[in-house]
Amino acid sequence: MMLVKSNRIYFICIQNRCRSQIAEAWAKHYATDDLVIESAGIEHADIHPHTIQVMEEKGIAMSGHVSKTLDLKKYMSSEYVVKMCEQVAERCPVVPFGVKSLAWDIKDPLPTGNIEDVRVARDAIEIKVIALLKEMGKFKQV
Repeated sequence: MMLVKSNRIYFICIQNRCRSQIAEAWAKHYATDDLVIESAGIEHADIHPHTIQVMEEKGIAMSGHVSKTLDLKKYMSSEYVVKMCEQVAERCPVVPFGVKSLAWDIKDPLPTGNIEDVRVARDAIEIKVIALLKEMGKFKQV
């Protein structure tokens, strides 16, 4: 069975509670409407309160976001798979031929417990999301 490549970016992380959630939120904020944007984790964990707070500081509501585990059908049919950290590269399925794979290697800001570290990660992710969307021709001015 051949999966058709969709106009999809799939952000993945270990637990889908911070970095991949932030990337999904930024991408949905900046992307054209024809792009499917999702995130997932290898393991399930609730979205961290710092994640919600730092995005709300930028006017991005996270109330509808929930932690999701990796869906292999979505993974294999994505145009881009963005791995948010080195840990994922080691535990993630091999990206199939034809799927563009990016490794952003954003350090997990949550272990320190310092919300400022989450803000630094948020801002770094925003820059990378904008650059990717511009490269894809899917960036909309907000």
